[in-house]
Amino acid sequence: MRLSKYKISHLSDKILKMIQDQGQIHIISNADLITRAIDEVIYENIQAEDEIDREVDAMLKENYNEIKAMEMDVGSLRNRMKREIAKKRGFTL
Repeated sequence: MRLSKYKISHLSDKILKMIQDQGQIHIISNADLITRAIDEVIYENIQAEDEIDREVDAMLKENYNEIKAMEMDVGSLRNRMKREIAKKRGFTL
């Protein structure tokens, strides 16, 4: 999933607002620091998912002839491979 820096920042602001609206956590100062931390986590998750996508693409490319010969649904296979790799890494898609 591709998100611009603006969209990531917007998401971070919404997440911070949701946290504050819960009433259980009171942020007294440094809200911008918390927002930046949320930005970083979102960005790192995007990077991790991109890495999984690159790995899946490489595996599909490596086995292209076999996949084509077996007339497999590439989209379905790609999704299954991505879920399996993510599961092995403990990454939630």
